[in-house]
Formats: sequence, structure tokens, C-alpha cells
Amino acid sequence: MSSPSFSAPIVQQGFLDLPGTRLHYAASGDGPPLIIVPATVSLIRQWLPLVQFMGLRFRAHFFELPGHGASSPYPTRFSSRLVPSTVEALVDRLGYSSISLMGFSFGGLLALRTLEALHSRVDRVILLSPLVSRRALLYSARRQWLLRQAARLLRHSPAQRAAVRMMRTQALHRPLIYALSRFSKIAPSILESKDALNIPAATLDVLSYTLDEILSMEFAPRQPFHTPCFFGMSVNDDLIAYPLTEQIVRASFHNLRVQEFHHPYHQPPHPPTFPWLVAEFYPFLEMLDIR
Repeated sequence: MSSPSFSAPIVQQGFLDLPGTRLHYAASGDGPPLIIVPATVSLIRQWLPLVQFMGLRFRAHFFELPGHGASSPYPTRFSSRLVPSTVEALVDRLGYSSISLMGFSFGGLLALRTLEALHSRVDRVILLSPLVSRRALLYSARRQWLLRQAARLLRHSPAQRAAVRMMRTQALHRPLIYALSRFSKIAPSILESKDALNIPAATLDVLSYTLDEILSMEFAPRQPFHTPCFFGMSVNDDLIAYPLTEQIVRASFHNLRVQEFHHPYHQPPHPPTFPWLVAEFYPFLEMLDIR
């Protein structure tokens, strides 16, 4: 069966002055409001096709985390506990009484933290390959320990400055990408597309705190949410264990719909395009039943 043909919705970008940050955001589509919570250090330009894809059914919004991209950093150290207040301020400024909420990959934690704080204003939750427990990471205990030590080291300004100098040294570019790929199990093409060696010190700060939290987290709500949840993930995910992730998500939501995918990766090895997202995932978009 051929995939449907759509024109990509127009994207608008802008800034909003919110408590604690000047937030850079993008929006696309004309449907009910959707807030897409970014995965760690995601840039708007990297995820515009996803914003447009979700814009086929929603008025989809995406933002750069405070301290990353063009969003100004919080006045205090970054913490995922600050993100729900930023999302709430964003929703209020946009004039929405309720929203749908979406999290993908490492943004799953931020989306769930936001749901805990704003559950009375969330109509539905969409979780795509979310990380909901450090136990679901397909890293050895030793690798997780080393990552956590590196994250804690990067909290300190001298280490951040040294890391930035190394990343800006052209002769070290290829070996650094190779080393990061081997250690993180993320394809070099993905690191290159994310411009991983060109992030500023403020972003390293966000990354260090986020990684430390990811590597120590166990999401467990006080009681299962009644908010409808749509969960999609590949059973062959090469970074996050599907069975444990599904088990935790099932235990966290009374009202759950599950869509299994079968691609052999956590995220595509090349940046997703709007036509590719339509061809691969439009049936999942139809499943969301937003009427």
C-alpha cells in the first residue's frame, strides 16, 4: 500500500520571555495544541520535520531547553524539575487551557515529569521510544558508571572549558566522533547531524545534569495516570530495552494504546525527513484519535 501524500505544514519560529528563560520555540499545524518536550540537547532545526509531521494532526510546538540552542539558561543550575514550570508558562502564554504532551527518547523523562505536574491540563500523552528507567538502557553497569562520572565532571567550569577546547580542535574531530560513537553506541552519522562537537559550555552544563539524572532515574508515579497514553517503540531498539520499557509504561497508565515498530535502531542513522516520517509512521498518527 502506498503512503499518503501531504504537503509539509508551514513552521513558525519565535521567542517568548518566560519566568527564568527566554524560550526559543517552533510551531506548525492547525489542530489541537501539542507540546513536544525535547530530548536532552535537541535543536529546533534538527526536529523541524517531526514538528511538521505532528502538525498534520495538531498545532505542534517544540522548544529548545533553557541553556541550549537559542533559549537562555535558567538563573540556577539546570534540572528536569524546572522543565514542567517552563512548559506550564509556555502553555499559559500561548493561551491554551489544556494540551496534548509528547516525549521521545530521553525526553520521555521530561514529558513524564511535566505530566506529574500538569496532569489536570493534559488531554493525552504520546511516548515514542521513551527512556523511563536507567535499567532499560542497554549499557553495561561499567559503561553507565563511567558516563555518570563524566557527566559529574562536566558540571565544573574548568572541565567544560577543556572539553570545549578539545571539541573545537579540528585535528581531534574524527577521533572524538569515533570515541563518542563507540562509547555511547550512537552512530557517527547521528552525532555529526547533531553537530555534537559544536555545543557551547552552557549546553554541556545542561547535558551533564540531564545525563546524571538519566543514569540514576527510576520513574514510578504514586499511582497510575488516568490520562490516555499512546506508546510507540521498536521491539528491536538498540539503545533502550523494549520489554522493560513497555512493562513500566503499562504500570504507569490505566488507559494505554501500544504500537510496536520493528526498525533496528533507536533513532534513524540519518536525520528524518517529512516524507520519510509520513511513509513510516502515518498509521501511528492516525491511531491518536484526537477527535
